[in-house]
Amino acid sequence: VFVTRWNPLVTGALVGLVGTIAYFRISPLGVTSQLGSLTRTVLNNAGLLAERLPGLDAFSGCATRVVDTITNNGFLIGGLVAGSLAIALFTNRFQLSRLSLRDALTALLGGVLMGWGAMVSLGCTVGTLLSGISAFALSGWLFGAAVFAGVWLGL
Repeated sequence: VFVTRWNPLVTGALVGLVGTIAYFRISPLGVTSQLGSLTRTVLNNAGLLAERLPGLDAFSGCATRVVDTITNNGFLIGGLVAGSLAIALFTNRFQLSRLSLRDALTALLGGVLMGWGAMVSLGCTVGTLLSGISAFALSGWLFGAAVFAGVWLGL
């Protein structure tokens, strides 16, 4: 089962099922709020954070809080990363590669833009796409179409 690639429709259905279960059982899938809360906690503990962040705290999608532990979403995200690494190692598909300076800078810039976009748009790609579609929200479907078009144009 781990040697050949899964059928994309089966894989997509399983990802949708996980997203739907998470939506009803825990909370909508998303990375932005967990990373934002973690960052806010670290800055708060270091004494580098204002009591209130005007603008960001007014938007429910961006509002973060100081937390003592990782949320259920954080554990789920960490589990997905750890599980992906475990399967890659188990199937001998993991390999380190060297990035050129240009590729590293492009990836860094892309990551910064995605992070900024996630905060400005009140959510990340995971939350907007997977949670939006699994909740049958029009915004999720529109976002999915826009991502598909953007990737197609970018390639």
